[in-house]
Amino acid sequence: MNFYSFFVNLYNQFLALFPPPLQWLITLLAVIGIVVAFVGLIRYNWLFLLLLILLLPFIFPILQRFFSDLFAFFLYLLGLLGLRAAAG
Repeated sequence: MNFYSFFVNLYNQFLALFPPPLQWLITLLAVIGIVVAFVGLIRYNWLFLLLLILLLPFIFPILQRFFSDLFAFFLYLLGLLGLRAAAG
């Protein structure tokens, strides 16, 4: 099982706890949370970003897989909101 399948299954189990009329709101909050966390990581941890750039040639395959799975999960969340056609 890859990261994408794990995230989707975990999110669907979490989403099943809420009634269907509220699921779009939970998804919207999750998308906003991911974006805010990523911006906060870059804004306040510039040293982390610098080390990431310096070590990128060594960890590129790992990061490529992680971010492609994270992006696929983000697109999945946007698809649940009905915004995927507008996003890409």
